[in-house]
Parts: sequence; structure tokens; C-alpha cells
Amino acid sequence: METATNEIAIYISVFKRRRWLFAIPAAAALLVASLVIIILPSIYTASATILVEGQEVPQELVQSTVTGYIEERLQSVSQRAFSRKNLLGVIERFGLYKEDRDILTSEEILEKMRENIIVENIQADVVSDTGRSTTATIAFSIAFDGKYPRQVLQTTNALVSLFLEENLRTREEKAHTTYDFLTRQLNQLREEVSATESKVAQFKEKHYRSLPEMMALNLQSLDRVQKDIDARQEMVKTLVDRKVYLEGQLATVDQTAYSYTAEGQRIMTPEEELKSLRSQYLSAKAIHSEKHPDVVKLTGQIALLEAELTARNTARDINAELESWRRKLTSLERQYTGQHPDVIKARSRVASLEKAQAQAEADNHQGMLKLDVDLDQENPAYINLKTQIEATTLEIRNERQMLVELRRKYDEYVGYIEHSPQVEQTYLQLQRDYQNSSQKYQETMQKVLAARQAQELEKEHVSEKFSLVEPPVLPEKPYKPRRAVLFVVAMVLSIGVGIGCILMAELLDSSVHDDGTLSGMIPAPVLGVIPYVQTAKEIRRQRRRKVFLVVASVGGVVMVTLLFHVFVLPIDILFFKIINKVQRIV
Repeated sequence: METATNEIAIYISVFKRRRWLFAIPAAAALLVASLVIIILPSIYTASATILVEGQEVPQELVQSTVTGYIEERLQSVSQRAFSRKNLLGVIERFGLYKEDRDILTSEEILEKMRENIIVENIQADVVSDTGRSTTATIAFSIAFDGKYPRQVLQTTNALVSLFLEENLRTREEKAHTTYDFLTRQLNQLREEVSATESKVAQFKEKHYRSLPEMMALNLQSLDRVQKDIDARQEMVKTLVDRKVYLEGQLATVDQTAYSYTAEGQRIMTPEEELKSLRSQYLSAKAIHSEKHPDVVKLTGQIALLEAELTARNTARDINAELESWRRKLTSLERQYTGQHPDVIKARSRVASLEKAQAQAEADNHQGMLKLDVDLDQENPAYINLKTQIEATTLEIRNERQMLVELRRKYDEYVGYIEHSPQVEQTYLQLQRDYQNSSQKYQETMQKVLAARQAQELEKEHVSEKFSLVEPPVLPEKPYKPRRAVLFVVAMVLSIGVGIGCILMAELLDSSVHDDGTLSGMIPAPVLGVIPYVQTAKEIRRQRRRKVFLVVASVGGVVMVTLLFHVFVLPIDILFFKIINKVQRIV
């Protein structure tokens, strides 16, 4: 406690000894700071608050094309609204920074103006669509700082107008650009869909019967044709059997059984004639010798007739066998190719029989054929069988022609079915291209309709918009510099300057001013202390100095009060504010 008391006494002694070294620098520093504070220009500010209003039409019904975070859009609109061209127009319009135009460039003036423009977001806690609490920007403010209140007000109004107009123009431009872009996309997709439809139509027209949806119909048609072929083949077989039967019946009927010559005599058949000649030959041989002319004549007629009958029977057998082999060849050709051994054998047999038939016909031209031509075929049974055979032959030919047509159809349907997988692959690819193009077209069509509604939304100004809820007002007093605070700071700094000067002087001073310091410097104790004896002259000088200090202090207080009254706050207003605060506290 004794040590602390001694240190305080030392500090007091130092302060008393160097009080002028403290007072003069502190007063000078305070004076300089006060002058600086006084000459600082007054800065006024005007601010406008703009509310971000949501879309009037529910977004579930009409979706706006202007999306993104409000902070990003505010920055984008700010950059557009406060562009170089717009700000230069505002500067020229209201005569801003006239005193700086001679010393600053245009870019420096623009930079200074941008620093004086303040855009601040106003945020609040809201509940999102997901139910979570979050922070969102619900409004923002635009402020401008300047030296002249009316100029500040006019500039702030102009900046607010630029911001609102730029926002509307940007939204309408974005909606219009979106609609134009989607419209061009829609036209391109319409052409693609039309081209794809044309390709699909041409492909379907070219491969109509091989399309996948025709597969079931082709199978049904193929089955039906197969059944028709089987039925026709069965019919041909039946008709061929019938023809064979009729030909067999015809062979048993004598075509000349009821034929007569012009003289009214019945014409005998070769067999009857041969029988008659043999009877005549036996009668003639019983009467005459072998060399008798009648016997020789009968012998020759019998030999000739037997040869003709033999040739005729041979030709008939060849015809029957040829017809049988032809049917067999037809059946084999349906089952096997032309290189099959059975087919080759059947063809060879048919060729040999046809050759034998031709030879037999050539042999018969000189004998029985002449007899057949001359005979009248008046046997009704023969004529009936002959007619049935011809009708059956005609039916067989018709059925075979129909079989050829059915087989052609059968091959066509088989071709359709075999070609169907290749057609299906290409057809499905075309269908996919068409579906993709059509789907894109429908989606783009929906987007175009939505973009058109969004464009109308922007034109009607019922989408998200900025509303000026608090317009700027004429500032009545500057908001900076805060001279009172600066004065307090200046006083603290001036005291610090004075204390610093004392510390500096003490550090540089090596003299001894008290006995304690002296006892610490020498090994011998201090025997006594002789106090300082003032003369009469020094006492008078000290009194004049005190008077001067009192007068200077009073003058300084008056001067500071006057400066505070003029530049900071009138004294009467300050007095009433203090009274009001005291009343509130009481």
C-alpha cells in the first residue's frame, strides 16, 4: 500500500512538474482535431424502401419465367439500372459532383457515385413450402449519400425509378425472349414430326402386309390359304380319280355300238369284225384250199386287223401309264426339288412314255385311226362318258389353276411373314423416332403455352413486382459525420497526446527530482531534503498564470459550446432532450 501511494505521488509530482508539457500538446491536438471535425462536410442521405410482392396469380396456375433467388435478381437489376450510361445521365441531370469534375475523371466520378449508392436487403424469417423456417428477402432499400439535401432527394428518386423501370423491362424482356425461343423450338420440332410422320407413312405403304400389326392377320390368311390348297388338292385328286374311273368306263363301252353306214348297215367294232373274219376264214377253209384267193384275202384281213388291235391296245396302255406317271411327277415336284432322284426318274419315265405314245400314234395313223374318224360315235353311253371326262378334265384344269393362284398367295404370305422381323426392326425405330419427336413437340407446346401465359402475366403486371412502400424524403439533417462522437474521440486523443509527450520527456530526462530516486542511485543514504524556495517574482508570475489559465479555460469552454451549438446541435434542443430523458427515467 505504501509502494502504491509512493507511485501515485510520483505520478502526481511528474504531472505537476510537466503540466505545461501536457496541456500545450493536448490543447493543440484538440484544437486541430476540432478544426478538422468542424470543416468536415455534412453528408445527407435519402433512402427508399421497396417491397418485394409475390405473384398475384397462384403459381400452381401460371408459372412465371423469371425464376431464381431474389438476391441474384436484385444484383442483376442493380447492375443494369446503375450502368454507366444511366448514372452519367443522372449526374448530368442533377448536376452532381460539380466540384470534382475538374480534378476527377469520369470513371472516378462514377466510382464515387457507386460508392454513394447503397442497396441493402431487408430479410425476415419465413416458413418455406416444405414447412421449414428460413430467412428470405422481403424488401430492400436504395439510399444515396450527398452534400446537398435536395440533390440527394432528387437523385434517390431517379435511382428508384431506374431500378423499378429496369426490373419491369428485364422481366418483360426475359418473358418475351423465353416465348420466342420456345416458339422457334416448337417450329423446328413441328417440321421434325412432320418429316417423321411422312417417313412412317411411306414405310407403312411400302411394307403394309409385313407390318407387326399385320402378323396375326397374315398368319390367319396363311392358314386359310393352306386350308384352301388342301381342299383344292383333295378336289383335284377326287376329280382325277373320277376321270380315271370314267376313262375306265369309257374303255368298256363300244363307241360304235349304235353306228350305222349310209346304207343303213350297222358298223361293227374291230373286235366284232375280227370275229366275223375269223368265222368267214373257217368257213372258206372248209371249202377251199389255203391258196384260194378268198382264203388268202381273209388271212390278210385277219392279220392286219389283229395288228391294228394290238397297236391300239398298246397305245391305250401307254396313255394310261403316261397319265399315271404324270400325276406321280406332279406329286413329286410338290414335295422335292428338281434335282431329287425320284423326280428325275419320273421325268425320264414320262419322256419315254411320251415318245412311245408319239410312235404309237404315228403307227395308228395308217390303220385304226382312219376307221375311228370315219365312224359315227352315236353310242349314248359312250358320249355321256366322253362328256363327263371332258367336264372332269375342265374341272381339273380349273382346280389346278386355282391351286397355282393359291400357292402364289401362300408364297406371298410366307414372304410377308419371313420379311416381318426386318420390317419390324425398322418400323419400331421409325415409331420410336416419331414418338420421341411427338413427345418433345407436346412438351414444347406445353412450355410455349406456359411461356405465353407468363408473358401475359408480365404485361398485366400481376407477377412478382417491386412496390415502393416508403419513398425517399428530404433529409433535414446530415447523418454523418457524427461530430459529437468525433469531439469525444478528439478529446481522448488529445489527452493521449499530452500523456505521450510527458512519457517521452521523462524517458529523455536523466535528472533527479526526489530523494527516493537519489537513494536508489547512490549507495549512501539521503541525510536531508531542502525544498524549493520561491521568490516574490515567481509568486507573482504564478498568480498571473493561474488567472490566465482560468480565463483561457472559460474561453475554451465558451468556444467549444459555441461550436457545438453551431455545428452539432443547438444548446436549447440539447437541453430539452436531456430534460425529456430525465423525465422518462424518473
